[in-house]
Amino acid sequence: MLSGIASIFEPAHFALMIVGVFIGLVFGTVPGLSGVTAVALLVPFSYVLGAEGAIIMMLGVYVASTTAGSLAGSLFNMPGDVMGAATAQDGYPLTRKGQAGRAISIDITASAVGGLVGTVLLILITPQFLRIALRFGPPEYFALAVLGMMCVASLTTGSLVKALLSGVLGLLLATVGFDPVSGAARFVFGIQQLQGGIDFIPAIVGFFAVSEILQTLYRASGLGAYSSEDVQRIPRFALPSLADLRRVRFTLVRGSLIGNFIGMLPGAGATIAAFVGYGIERQIARDTSTYGKGEIRGVAAPEAANNSAAAGSMMPLLTLGIPGGAVTAIMLGVFILNGLRPGPLLFRDNPEIASSIVGSLLVASVVVFVVGLLAVRLLLRLLTIPFEIFSTMVLVFAVVGTFAIYNRTIDLWIMLFCGVVGFFAKRYGFSIAAIVLGLVLGDIAETNLVNGIGVTRGSWAGFFSRPFTAATLVAALALMMLPVLWWQLGRRRAAAAEKEKAEHIDASA
Repeated sequence: MLSGIASIFEPAHFALMIVGVFIGLVFGTVPGLSGVTAVALLVPFSYVLGAEGAIIMMLGVYVASTTAGSLAGSLFNMPGDVMGAATAQDGYPLTRKGQAGRAISIDITASAVGGLVGTVLLILITPQFLRIALRFGPPEYFALAVLGMMCVASLTTGSLVKALLSGVLGLLLATVGFDPVSGAARFVFGIQQLQGGIDFIPAIVGFFAVSEILQTLYRASGLGAYSSEDVQRIPRFALPSLADLRRVRFTLVRGSLIGNFIGMLPGAGATIAAFVGYGIERQIARDTSTYGKGEIRGVAAPEAANNSAAAGSMMPLLTLGIPGGAVTAIMLGVFILNGLRPGPLLFRDNPEIASSIVGSLLVASVVVFVVGLLAVRLLLRLLTIPFEIFSTMVLVFAVVGTFAIYNRTIDLWIMLFCGVVGFFAKRYGFSIAAIVLGLVLGDIAETNLVNGIGVTRGSWAGFFSRPFTAATLVAALALMMLPVLWWQLGRRRAAAAEKEKAEHIDASA
């Protein structure tokens, strides 16, 4: 931890951290943009910055955007990100009561506490994960890749079938190019530039940045929705009171622990952590009537949970090399592009990367806390700028960054194609995260499957004779079937309620 903090305070690294925090605050505050979009746009620059510099900047973006996503939701009921919707349920009623400063202060404080607690837990738990991961071979990594994709499918808020189809589409995109075993060209359609496969950078920029802009412009939402007068009513500085801190002290601990645990589950992420943290806090409250009407604990719980989950999501990436969500999938791509492989050997071969990640999470949480409390009104002035200006700048940034890597026009076509596919996927309820994870994990799964068959000497039964592999594949199947079981249970409860209602009407008649 100390070496990581020292690494971050090197002038070049600290400058990258500050730039990342600034970008994350901007993209997290403005509806239609998000931290995932910002992280995706930074991928092309990882060639110039190197793996360590790129990861430091991306983590600054990740932490800042996770915090800023709820500011506009609490103040204007217009969350900058999905996870901000949980905080807005009580943050916005507080603002309507004239207590905007109180909502913002607890929002930012809970975010900082959640980030710090999550990072400390990451430091304490990582060695235990590493002892297990050091025993893994190709069959275990293949099973983990399958588990990662099934987690995304099972934890999606939409249709299970659409989530699975999204993952299959990502796997299909991962097969484009030369077969790693036979060397045969697959799905290139006579296009020579596709023989090396679909490059990760244009695909990720298209799926997240371009599709997000197209989606927001299509809905025409949040385009210059607020005036300077709206922002002037927000307090210049937002400092929490001691009474509020005493009121939420146990909420911060509970939210941080819940969020960190959920963040460690592949496919869960900060959004689910925010809603679960809010839901549990509301369920254990003695008086639930105050929630949804401006309860300060309803602001603290989701914010502590989602920021702690952001740190927890680094656990499966660092120890097992399996991304747990969209942001960590992008970071996995950065590792691969720079010749690194996350996992237990990362701590032996590149310990500076692991320590920089820990230092980035700690320092970014503190920097966002200070900047958020002291410059919240200046930050919210971004909401008065028409979204068309932001979208144009982002598109130019995406085109230049994508083309500058290899100077190939095919990358721009891939970016545009993935952007259009992502737009229609979001419009019709398909999962972008599942597509991206399928694209990232497809190559890992295929390579380790082939190597695993070699380890087991061609025996498929050998996969299930290895305890961890068998247990992981069974867990993946269970996670895929879990939404179906919940759906069946919901149908039965609805049918029972309808029957009871009909009997009650007949009895009344």
